[in-house]
Amino acid sequence: MTAADATASAMTLPPPREVTASALVRGLATAQRLIGPASILLAGGILLEVGVRRGDLASLAPLAAILALMLVSSLVLAWRPSTAIAATQLALGTVAGMAYAAAAMPTLSSGESHSAYLIEAIATALIFVGAIRPRASSGILWVCGAWLAGSVSLAAGAAIVGETYVLSWDRVIDAAIICGAYAMVAIGWRRRRERLPELPALAQSSRSGEDQRVRERAATAVVHDTALAALTLVARSTPALDARLRQRILRDLRIVATATVSPRGASPAPDPRGTSLGARLLAIVDEVRWRGMRVDVAGVDATLAHPGDDAAEAILGATAAALDNVVAHSGATHADVTVGSAAGQLTVMVVDGGRGFDPATVPVDRLGLRESVVGRVERVGGSARVWSGATGTTVLLSVPSAAVEEAAP
Repeated sequence: MTAADATASAMTLPPPREVTASALVRGLATAQRLIGPASILLAGGILLEVGVRRGDLASLAPLAAILALMLVSSLVLAWRPSTAIAATQLALGTVAGMAYAAAAMPTLSSGESHSAYLIEAIATALIFVGAIRPRASSGILWVCGAWLAGSVSLAAGAAIVGETYVLSWDRVIDAAIICGAYAMVAIGWRRRRERLPELPALAQSSRSGEDQRVRERAATAVVHDTALAALTLVARSTPALDARLRQRILRDLRIVATATVSPRGASPAPDPRGTSLGARLLAIVDEVRWRGMRVDVAGVDATLAHPGDDAAEAILGATAAALDNVVAHSGATHADVTVGSAAGQLTVMVVDGGRGFDPATVPVDRLGLRESVVGRVERVGGSARVWSGATGTTVLLSVPSAAVEEAAP
């Protein structure tokens, strides 16, 4: 899967339900915590209007001071919402609301405009405490707790001055609307529970699908480089198979029978003789020479920077496939193989002077270059580059060897 394919898939998938529900709860809670300070500022503006109308601002100064204290507390909660700060807000609001109600009830006459709203200003602002945790139940619990704290503060303030506290339906409606919004989030989350995929299950499914595709591609490369290559040689040989070709076919059959395929690619069974990477590379070159191609090799000593089993198998297989392509398609009689090691990378460069081609026009069903060369090294974290033109073709293969080099004494 390419990066573009992965991006397109991510854009078409629905967001996991936990992420969606949490985002809605956080957004609703943030809006509440902004409305709280705004409601206190509105009460302060109305209080100023009443004072100006009376021509007596001094008598309302204590009420303004309490509103200012609650405004600061609300802004702190909006800036850094946490359980401790929210609990402090409710505790402070209960005490401040009691003092505010006790001072406001005798000061504001029932006939003055907005007197009921002003008396309940702090108790109303408390309702907008918002959810602390990204769950709808958290929002409902905090709103109910805030409404209860506000009601206690109003009842206590009224009792201090000998007034009778009357339940305000305005605050009940406000709290009910907010709780209803949280309830809608919770209900919507539950209804879509079976429709939206779980994030872990989705990720596991995506990984399994990609691993399966890699395994299939790796297995295809193994078959292409062994059985199909052997059949091609048989088709081009004389009716009687010589001993060398027979040995190669037997070797290819052993590779197909014993190879293991993993998400990193395909690997043949371990060589019981412990043959070095350089010796195996020279054996590949010798096979190509047997088929009539002159191959010059340089830098085999660089294979001492062994890249690890998976990467070693990948670069050997890709080199063999590149040389097979030279023999089968280039028309050249000579090729150069150069090995190098630098900056934590083991590289092999295969150069021929035969007929070139345009890599972009290679048909999809031709697997030699796409899977046996490029795909093979990319699956182990390496890279492959191909340059081709009228003067020949160059294939540069590179796999990481830094992990082994760092472990060396």
